[in-house]
Amino acid sequence: MNRDEIIEVVRPVIENRDCFLWGLEILRGKKRPTIRIYIETDEGANIEDCENISKDLNYELALEDSFMEDYILEVSTPGIDRKIFYIDQFEGLLGENFKVKLRQAQDNIKNFEGCISDYNKDSFTIDCKNGSFLIKFSDIEMCRVNPNFKDIVRMGENYGR
Repeated sequence: MNRDEIIEVVRPVIENRDCFLWGLEILRGKKRPTIRIYIETDEGANIEDCENISKDLNYELALEDSFMEDYILEVSTPGIDRKIFYIDQFEGLLGENFKVKLRQAQDNIKNFEGCISDYNKDSFTIDCKNGSFLIKFSDIEMCRVNPNFKDIVRMGENYGR
């Protein structure tokens, strides 16, 4: 079963619990693969959401004939330093600081750190200390929010509002 087929199976289970799929990773382990599923809600998913969805998915995946036999399932929230899986996840995060790693260097740079100032369906602009760069979303290896933890501590519950 490939990544898209797994998403087809897990998405309805997640949505049945009033959550949505933030992202999915398949990590190849030495003995067995890990399927890491990130869930979110508009109010912010919690440990209970993760626990319930994990139980539901273990049952649902066991019923799926084409699913791999031996795997580790992890269900988590994306966290404050969330990884971006889809370009529309930049919504509400413009102006936040990000770390971006490209598959291939662009202008002799492979790693970027800065604020996302704009995005469209295919690319985004990151404003770094050494300039602004237009990056195709399909060129990224990893894109993650890089929160300022001092601001988080200082602002408490008001951070991000």
